[in-house]
Amino acid sequence: MLRHYSLLLALGLVSSRLIAAPPQIVLHGTVTTQSGEHPALFTLACTTGTGGALSLQLGVIRDTAPGFPFDAFEGPDAPASQLPSATLQVGQQSFAPVAVGGWTSGDDPDMFVFGMASSLGKRNAVTDFVAALGKPGVTITWAQNSNNMQTPPLTAKFVADAAESGELKRIAAPCLPHRR
Repeated sequence: MLRHYSLLLALGLVSSRLIAAPPQIVLHGTVTTQSGEHPALFTLACTTGTGGALSLQLGVIRDTAPGFPFDAFEGPDAPASQLPSATLQVGQQSFAPVAVGGWTSGDDPDMFVFGMASSLGKRNAVTDFVAALGKPGVTITWAQNSNNMQTPPLTAKFVADAAESGELKRIAAPCLPHRR
């Protein structure tokens, strides 16, 4: 019986490695809202192969921005997800606004996640932004507009150290367009 459980445990470990999460890095930073500065998370992930994508996510706690219309971004057919509402910046370099969708985090029901993705090898504002990441100490900014003039944007800032900058470049490389 013990041998049976050992075999099941070994198979479980092998299968969990086969279904591993894509390479990703999470940066901790702050988001400025009407109620002040609060913790925020920035995630970059690269999934290769069929259906692969470069994905960026911004995680914020809903209660830190009580007037922000999170529901307008939630779900696949969310009305706000059809409009370019996120502005990305690396240091002083800004990129064209990008449309984002959103969802409630499965790990923390109080956290809302804004997300954007780009198909493998496709050049656009997302890949241009990610290609600019890689200089340690440079401020990364994600300004998330509400698409409502009465509601101020959420402005999240992250600063990657040398190790994190290297990881951002390494993880993103397979998903970025090849330079000629």
